[in-house]
Amino acid sequence: MSRSNFPTLLNSFLSSMNTTPGHTRNYSLAQISIQVESDLKFSEDTFEEKFKKFQIDTPGRDLVRIRHDFSIIPPIIDDSWQLIYKKKPWAIYKKDKYWIYLGILGEETSTDLWITGIFNESYTEGLICHPDATRFLQGKNHSLTLYPTDQIILARVLADRQAFYIHAAGMILYDKGVLFVGHSEAGKSTTVTMLKDEGEILCDDRIIVRHWPDGFRIHGTWSHGDVPDVSNSSAPLRAIFFLEKSPENCLEPIENRREIIRMLPFYIVQPLVTADWWEKTLDMIQQISQEVPFYRLKLDTSGKVKEILKEYLSQDSVRS
Repeated sequence: MSRSNFPTLLNSFLSSMNTTPGHTRNYSLAQISIQVESDLKFSEDTFEEKFKKFQIDTPGRDLVRIRHDFSIIPPIIDDSWQLIYKKKPWAIYKKDKYWIYLGILGEETSTDLWITGIFNESYTEGLICHPDATRFLQGKNHSLTLYPTDQIILARVLADRQAFYIHAAGMILYDKGVLFVGHSEAGKSTTVTMLKDEGEILCDDRIIVRHWPDGFRIHGTWSHGDVPDVSNSSAPLRAIFFLEKSPENCLEPIENRREIIRMLPFYIVQPLVTADWWEKTLDMIQQISQEVPFYRLKLDTSGKVKEILKEYLSQDSVRS
């Protein structure tokens, strides 16, 4: 196939989407509809089982559209392309109103590209080109984009909707939404496993926090860790707990809002970071620090933390 200019290709692609949608699957995440299109048919196991919890019949008005193409067209990179980021496996460029993500193995030559994505400025429409259909056809893919993670794209989408991904386990616990925050080995999976019989696990590793007119809510995602339980449910956010392994079980309020604002960015999932993304995200961090109570949750593996959390969440007011 001949070499093409990607912005021109995407322009033509977006014009044709309304008339030639191909095969489609629709999903919902934090009340955002994600429509995945392909010229190839989807099978029962094109994507992992976890996605069935998020699959919907009809997309809503807030729509992200992604199309897979399986005959990659090598890009023409010239001085009009602005290099934004380059570190294997990604080289990211800005060209006019488009973002171009080149999955690179070495230099950005046609033989070194393992995947290419072209997205409009808001990341709500995009074309993902593959050198062949092998990965799609082998099935059980763990991301809708066939990227290592969908977060690289969706985290950009979320910022425009007053939302972000956070490294946290989320549950609807005693009818209230709670977050257990921590990086790997912090005990997120262990904590929700201990509490599994007390509520609904939304996800043990990545949760979406989104601000709505009536306040912050947490939304389940498919980006789980050791615990495969996921849910498309959501709940008003009632408390955020920073996990600490300890020989005792107790809650310690974090009263210093500056400390919260300093700590929280380390747990936000960062996509391609730009000034506007940071500005939107930091605004939400400032707001959540004022509206939601934060605690250090010290716990062991005995399960006694259940009693502490049940007593705390059963109070009429959980605001500090």
